[in-house]
Amino acid sequence: MNKNKGIFYGWWIVVASAIILAIAGPASVAVANVYQSSVIADFGISASQFAIVNSIVLGTGIFVAPVMSQKYATGDFRRIYLFAIILYGVSYGLYSIAPNIIVFYLISFLVGAGYSASTLIPVGILINNWFVEKRGLAMSLAVGGLGIGGVIFSQLVTWSIGQFGWRMTYLLYAAILLIVCIPIVLFLIKAKPEDMGLAALGASKPVTQETDGETEQHMAVTMPIEKTFTKPFFIMLIAGAALVGIINNGGLGQFPPYLQGLHGAAAGATLISIYSAVGIAGKLILGTINDKFGIVVSTIYATVLSAIAYVLMIGAPTYSIAVLGAVVFGLGNAVGTVSPPLITSAIYSEENYAKGYGYVTSAVNLGLMLGSLVAASIADATGSYTNSWIVLAIISLVTGALWVGAFLNSRKHVEYKEK
Repeated sequence: MNKNKGIFYGWWIVVASAIILAIAGPASVAVANVYQSSVIADFGISASQFAIVNSIVLGTGIFVAPVMSQKYATGDFRRIYLFAIILYGVSYGLYSIAPNIIVFYLISFLVGAGYSASTLIPVGILINNWFVEKRGLAMSLAVGGLGIGGVIFSQLVTWSIGQFGWRMTYLLYAAILLIVCIPIVLFLIKAKPEDMGLAALGASKPVTQETDGETEQHMAVTMPIEKTFTKPFFIMLIAGAALVGIINNGGLGQFPPYLQGLHGAAAGATLISIYSAVGIAGKLILGTINDKFGIVVSTIYATVLSAIAYVLMIGAPTYSIAVLGAVVFGLGNAVGTVSPPLITSAIYSEENYAKGYGYVTSAVNLGLMLGSLVAASIADATGSYTNSWIVLAIISLVTGALWVGAFLNSRKHVEYKEK
C-alpha cells in the first residue's frame, strides 16, 4: 500500500529519468554528428570514417544491453547506475584528447558501453518497477527528456564548437553529464517502490477481464526467458525491435543531409528542430494512447504514422510538405523510444521484464546501428533518397505487423494473475 500522502514518488523517478535522458541521450545520438565537420577537418578523414564512431557506440549496446539488464535486475541498482554514468561521462570526455580517429574508435567502445548502460535500460526498468497504472504516460514523460535534450544540446554544442572548438566541447558536455547526473542517481533514484515502503502505482487495483492498456499488463508470459527463444512471439518481438531501430535512425541519420541539400543549412536546421520538438509531444501522445487503448492500438498508430512520414518526405522538395513530413515524423518516431519497453512489459511478467527488455534493447541497438547506413546505401545505389523513404515506409508497416503479431501470439502462453 502506498503510504505517501503527497505526490507519488514514482513521478519524481520520472522527472529524474527525464533529466538524465535529456543530458545523456543526445550526446551519442541526436548531436553526435554535430561534431562531424570539425573532427574530419582536424583529422583529415572522410565523413564515412567518422560515421564508424556512431556505429561502434550503438553496436556496443548490442552486447552490453542483455548483460546490463540482468545486472540491474539482480544487483545493487543505484551502484550499477552510478558506475554506468561515470563510465559514460569520463569516456565521453576522453574524445577531447584523442590524437587520431583510431583512438576515437577505441574510446567509442567505452562510450557505447556507458551509453547503453546509463540511458534507456535503467529508465525502462525503473518505470516498469514503479508503475502498473499509467505506465505508458510515465514512460513517455521520461523519454520525452530525449527530445528536450536534443533541442537544447543541438544548439548548445553547435555554439560551443564555434566558440571553443570541438575538443573543449566534448569535455564540457562530459562535465555537464557528470555534474548533473551523479547527484540525481545518488539522491533521487530508488530502484523499487518497496525500498520506500510503497507499492507501484495501480498495483493494488483488482484485476479485471478487460483488455485496456492498464489491465493487459497482468496478462503475462511467466515462463523463463530462455524457454521463449523459439516461440513465434519472441522471434517477432526481436525482429520488430531491430526494424524499429532501422526506421528510427534511418530518418534521424539521413533527414539532415537530405533536407539541408534541398533547402539549405538554415531551413534544414529548422525542419530538424520541428521534428525534434514535435517528438516531445509525440512521446506523450503515444504513451497516453497505450494507457487508454493498449499496446496493439498504440503500435499500429505509431508505425502507420512513421510510414506516412516517410511517404511525405518523398515530396519534401516542396517546403510545405517537408514541414508536414517533419511534424508527422516527430509524432510517429516516438515508437523507437516509448514502445520497446511497453511492448516488453505487455508480453513478459515483472520477473522476466529486465531480461526480456535487455534482448529487445539489444535488437533495437542493432537496428539503430544499421538504420542510417541502410538509408544512405539505398540512396547511393539508386541515386535518390526517394527509394530510401519507400523502403523505410514499408519497413514501418512490417514493424507494426510483427509487434502486433508478437503480442497476440504471446497470449497463448500467458498466466493471468494479479501483480
